[in-house]
Amino acid sequence: MQYFNSNHNKFSKICLGTWSLSGENSKIKSYERLNEKKIYTILEEALKKKINFFDTAPVYGLSEKYLGKFIHKIRENIIVSSKVGCTSFNKKLNFRKKNIKNQIESIKKNLKTDYIDIIQLYNPNPHDRHLMSALELLDKLKSKKIIKLIGVTLNNPEDYIKLRKLFKFEFVQCNFNFLDQRILDLKILDLIKKDKSTLYARTILNFGIFTEAFLKKNKLKFASYDHRSKWKIEQIHRWASYAKKVKSLSNRNLETTSYKFVNSHNIDGLIIGATKKAHIETACKKSNFKRLSKSELNKINEIYSLYNNELLQKPYYRIKS
Repeated sequence: MQYFNSNHNKFSKICLGTWSLSGENSKIKSYERLNEKKIYTILEEALKKKINFFDTAPVYGLSEKYLGKFIHKIRENIIVSSKVGCTSFNKKLNFRKKNIKNQIESIKKNLKTDYIDIIQLYNPNPHDRHLMSALELLDKLKSKKIIKLIGVTLNNPEDYIKLRKLFKFEFVQCNFNFLDQRILDLKILDLIKKDKSTLYARTILNFGIFTEAFLKKNKLKFASYDHRSKWKIEQIHRWASYAKKVKSLSNRNLETTSYKFVNSHNIDGLIIGATKKAHIETACKKSNFKRLSKSELNKINEIYSLYNNELLQKPYYRIKS
């Protein structure tokens, strides 16, 4: 496992996201319904692979409680990030002080800890009138060492342009993969690096679509509890179609190419998801940390441009004068 030092912390390059570990009785939509035994098997595999960084949230079902129980005796060796502002995927974001306080206390209780390494604002709208008071509260909690770092998750990478004017975030996470290069297109990556913030990319495998197993599927059908069932089937097919074009550029599996693509850019780390031990093993392969050649990157960017042009095509409407 590769590591890097930031803000007096030693982060594993790979962070295990726990959205998929919400529990078999969870009411939230994620991926598979995993029982407790399978969840702990995945967490143990992460530890075995020397992953010391875990990302969670109060809205990830029971994942915080599972993680808290798992790391309780090794807490000082583990970095945990959680999020505030989202109480339900079906409700409006809430950054009011009272809600932030309640969520912080709940997170500490679930994780069985008296401090939280990283707290992130969950996909905030830069114009939310409660953001400044929420940040003031988090800054106060940081001064009391209840929080070590304050970060933000981006719903849209472009939001960072305005959010960075409100606060100097120490940690940022956002989407980035070979068909979602908005942080490059909009020069957001440059801004984050200029601000000396730690950046972790998510959706590297694009919700599991950029995988060999997914591309081999003859029929696309998702369970009702799988969040991908909410995506338009046309979009799923478009992703898969362009992923196959990227796959055709080499003899390696698509997962490796996906990880190598992200690691070919100035990204500090990668947040992965897993429903099987094998997913962690695949993500942690040494070959994933080697950069792609300039030639292959150029070809991938050509495919990305084609994808973007198709995505941006709009229907023609005759406007009456």
